[in-house]
Amino acid sequence: MSYELRIERLIDAPPEVVFDTLVDPDAQDELFNDQVEGFKLWEFEIDLRVGGTWTIVFGPADEHSEPDRITYVFTDIDRPRRLSYDASMYVGELKRTVDFAETFTFEEQDGKTLLTIVQSGFESEEDRDAFMDGTPGFVDSLQRVVASRISGTAGR
Repeated sequence: MSYELRIERLIDAPPEVVFDTLVDPDAQDELFNDQVEGFKLWEFEIDLRVGGTWTIVFGPADEHSEPDRITYVFTDIDRPRRLSYDASMYVGELKRTVDFAETFTFEEQDGKTLLTIVQSGFESEEDRDAFMDGTPGFVDSLQRVVASRISGTAGR
């Protein structure tokens, strides 16, 4: 048996802006810094193509404890409608790896985006439940960065 987590959020921006913000190398610091109190983005690398990888190292701001390392392998890229990948997350605090699949869908609704995230393939309810704080927090961060980008272009 495997477990799934599904989150939906309506974001006040078109799908192209939400999609592009998610994968923009210039947005990664904003997306990850302060997402979890006391944590920051240590490093990242993104190769946005099917078969390409997106690696994120995220951990304590003081860099004195072991960070989390997430490696995504892109399985589907359909800008701006869908982004899917297989994920392997080493959780430094637990000293173990959690594997799962994740799909983002970006559905246009009256100039806004219905963002749906489905994380699947968790081996236990505990693993799935551990993401119930982090994933909504990441969506909050994405929504904040998108809003900042929209307001930054409004006066241009």
